[in-house]
Amino acid sequence: MLLALGLGMHVTTQAQEVEFGIKAGALYNMPSYGNKAVSDSDSKFGFQAGVFARTTEKLYVEGELAFSSFKSTYTLESKKFAPTFYQLNLPLQIGYRVVDTDKMVLRTSIGPQFNYNLKANSANGKVDYKKLNYDGFVNIGTDIDQFSIDLRYNHAINKTSNELESRNRMIGLSLGYRF
Repeated sequence: MLLALGLGMHVTTQAQEVEFGIKAGALYNMPSYGNKAVSDSDSKFGFQAGVFARTTEKLYVEGELAFSSFKSTYTLESKKFAPTFYQLNLPLQIGYRVVDTDKMVLRTSIGPQFNYNLKANSANGKVDYKKLNYDGFVNIGTDIDQFSIDLRYNHAINKTSNELESRNRMIGLSLGYRF
C-alpha cells in the first residue's frame, strides 16, 4: 500500500511540473471604433511586464499576470483625445509544443485574457471606459535555453467604451526568462 501511494505521488509530481518566469515587452495598440463620429484614430506603442507559470507537457497550460500601459488617440467632435490606459492583465492559455528539443521549443497557444483598468481615464468627460474587458488571443513563441520570445495578437471581445463603440486590438512582442 505504501509502495502504491509512493508511486502515485511520483506520477502526480511528474505530471504537474511547472516552470516559472518573468517577461517584458512592447505592445502596439490598434483600436477600432464603431462610432462614426470618431475620426483620425492612431495606433500607439505601449509596454507590458509580468510573471508567468507554464506546465511542461507537450499540450500545456499557461497563466500570466502582467501590468501594461498603452495610449489611444482619436478625434471626437473636432477635439483630439489621447487617453493612457494602465491595466492588470490575466491571460490564460492552452498551447501545444510543435517542436520540443533539448535546446529549443516552438509553441503556439490560444486563450482568453481578462483586463482590469487600474485608473479611471479622464481624457474625455463624455466617454466612460469599462473597468473590465475581455480579449481573445493567439500566440506563437519559442524557448531557447532559459529565454522565451513570444508574439501575440489580442482582439477585444467586448467593447472598451459603449460611447465610442471601441475595441482594442494589440500586437505584443515580449522577451522572457524562465527559472
